[in-house]
Amino acid sequence: MAHDVGPLPDSTLICTAIHSRLWIFLLVGFLSVSSAGQRNPPTSQSSQSLQNRAALVVGPRAITVSELCEAIATLPPPQAHGYPLHPILAAQWYGPLVALAEEAKREHLGGDLSSDNLNKLDEENGLAAEIIRKVAGDIHPTDSQIEVYYAAHQSEFQRTTLRHILISDAAALGSRSNRSAVEAKARAEQLSAQIQAGQGFAELAAKNSDDPYTREKGGDLGEVSHHQLEPAVDQVLWSLKPGQTSPPFQGRFGYEIIKVEGRRTLPLQDVRASITREIKVEGSQRRQQEIIAAAHIHLTKTFMGSPLPCESTRVRLQPKPSVP
Repeated sequence: MAHDVGPLPDSTLICTAIHSRLWIFLLVGFLSVSSAGQRNPPTSQSSQSLQNRAALVVGPRAITVSELCEAIATLPPPQAHGYPLHPILAAQWYGPLVALAEEAKREHLGGDLSSDNLNKLDEENGLAAEIIRKVAGDIHPTDSQIEVYYAAHQSEFQRTTLRHILISDAAALGSRSNRSAVEAKARAEQLSAQIQAGQGFAELAAKNSDDPYTREKGGDLGEVSHHQLEPAVDQVLWSLKPGQTSPPFQGRFGYEIIKVEGRRTLPLQDVRASITREIKVEGSQRRQQEIIAAAHIHLTKTFMGSPLPCESTRVRLQPKPSVP
């Protein structure tokens, strides 16, 4: 499972002095790498002692250097190489995962995972997935909550039907036109004047639009929602009322003229299921952040400004031994 539980809350110790001291962490990482060849290799005893030292604290659980390095070793090369140099990044990734896994254990979830031949990280991923499923399953939006969400998010459920005329110029995105921008604007203004004089929009679009996908349909773009079209068109579109036609304006593909033919709001019964899912997602995310915040995730003092000694051990995750 690869679940993004988001950044750590601002209240956790792990975020202390990131902005003011990040350059120090980078410098320490650089010096650690550049001077690695000058240091005497650690003895077996000192190396083992360092590997058993706590590097990260998640609630009541202290995660050792060895455990954290094992988890980092499973990541793609950029993270596997970078996280030991910058433990704060490792903690922001691994800490929330452990917090969710520990909560799953407290809820007595994931009992079947312990019998599988999984390594520790896979087991923690499985436990985190279990608690996320439980949290989502415990959320049951009421009719009142659904109605409040519907009323507060009307723009999400608005739909508009429209037509457009596109006049491209040589500099426009994807254009095959040889017109200059000045020529394209002048042509669009001529067509706008003809529309204002009473000529049919669809007829003019069929004869003049440079959009090959809608020209034969009289410029018909069908029904769209907010933010479905490019920003310039979207902004003008939702400022118009049904029946209104815009003056020419410049978009990414050239000069545009649009006409709003209709607008409606999807009825509640048509979007009830999607609202229910959204409320469950939002509630689940809030609960996950509460669990993570309650764990008070932080690096131990030793590794707040020092790299993790992962390379010295070259730790790799191993599957749990099978139970005979």
